[in-house]
Amino acid sequence: MKNINYEKIKYLFFKHSKLIIALLTMLLIILIFLLFKTSYSSRNLNEFDEIQNNLDAIYIKDKNLYNKTKVELIKKEAKGIDISSWQGKINWDKISQLDIDFIMIRCGLRGQNSPKISEDKYFHQNIREANRLGIPVGVYFYSTAIEEIEAIEEASYVINQIKDYKITYPIVYDFEIFNKHRAVDISDEVINNNALTFLKYIEKHGYKGMLYSNLTNLKYHWNTNLFNDYHIWYAQYADTKNSDIEYDMWQYADNGHIDGIKGKVDLNTSYITYQETE
Repeated sequence: MKNINYEKIKYLFFKHSKLIIALLTMLLIILIFLLFKTSYSSRNLNEFDEIQNNLDAIYIKDKNLYNKTKVELIKKEAKGIDISSWQGKINWDKISQLDIDFIMIRCGLRGQNSPKISEDKYFHQNIREANRLGIPVGVYFYSTAIEEIEAIEEASYVINQIKDYKITYPIVYDFEIFNKHRAVDISDEVINNNALTFLKYIEKHGYKGMLYSNLTNLKYHWNTNLFNDYHIWYAQYADTKNSDIEYDMWQYADNGHIDGIKGKVDLNTSYITYQETE
């Protein structure tokens, strides 16, 4: 067995030290990348499985929910209000004496900085009373969804909230926090897709869908071409109708005063009457 020439090895190492260090560094980077890729792929698969399981649970829960109320759309103006917990406890006996054609009622909301969904405090009381008095109602949900599964969760939440009530007016998707709060850095494309996902889910269960927006969001954030199959609820507080854009319901004031409600209430005109048919 030949003696190992350590001096020669030492000489070669120092002579090619930069190359050797570069090769070892590259090998270390490759090993770290492979370990990270394996870990990341495993985490992604676990997250995907969790999302899919959540979706399956939602679909199973909702599969038999369907709005059996038949509704006819008539080109006729109707006057209405929209209400939420902001209006507090309403005197419905006084509301019953007013000339109100419809009421849009908030059923719930997702937090602006939290994914938690909450029920509107007065939703069930409000919709029960409106149904009792025979006042046509629609429902809106204040969304802050930042991904598709959250939009499905919200739509599922809504149809489960309203399943025992008569709904003739649309179910409305109300998203207002473009690039704010928990939607910072969420693209308009994602938000538009979330809205479509919500509305299609609602439609699948027999309800008419509607998108709520002000002028700024209609012009700069919503791709209105994607929503041709859905009605638009437009918010602009003015004395005259904006004829430059198309919409089906107009929230024209946020400072209305009516008997039965303490404080201010939003006032609306719908250019379509959603009328129950036999």
